[in-house]
Amino acid sequence: MKLKTILVATLGVGLSPTLAFCAEGGAVEGGSWLMLIFYVINFAAFVYIVARFAGPMAVKFFRERAAEIRGNIDLSEAGFRSASQTAERGEAEVRGLEAEKDRIIKEMRAETAREAARIRELGQMAAQRIRHDAEMSARSLADNGRRIVQAHLAATATRFARELIINNFEAADQSRLLREFLDTVQHEARP
Repeated sequence: MKLKTILVATLGVGLSPTLAFCAEGGAVEGGSWLMLIFYVINFAAFVYIVARFAGPMAVKFFRERAAEIRGNIDLSEAGFRSASQTAERGEAEVRGLEAEKDRIIKEMRAETAREAARIRELGQMAAQRIRHDAEMSARSLADNGRRIVQAHLAATATRFARELIINNFEAADQSRLLREFLDTVQHEARP
């Protein structure tokens, strides 16, 4: 404890500017050895105080700062590695997406071609069915028209025949028709 007190008192006196002003004397041309010793002691005390009290804190500060810098470097390197891996995975996914896109385009084109072929086939089948239905309708209309014309002709022929028979039918015609009818029935009745 005494040593600390003596040291503080010595430093207080040595570092006091008033003593330095009081100690000024006449300027010696070559300088004073006493002043040089005073300055050396003063500098040695300063170095001792800085080394004693500020040194451990400075060493601690620089060690902590170095550890912090090393930690930041490690974190930066880890972040860089992680970013590089993420970038590589992203590039791989992009390549995979390109391949997937090409595959989907191929599938869509193939599906479109299949659907177009199916639609074309269905269209051809529908056209054939329509053509067939139209032919059947035309045949039906023609048959119906033929039947109507035949019925009309038959009715007209019957009317003309009736009129002719009514106007021109005689007893000889009646007996001839009756004979022909009986002959036909007898001929068909034979086995």
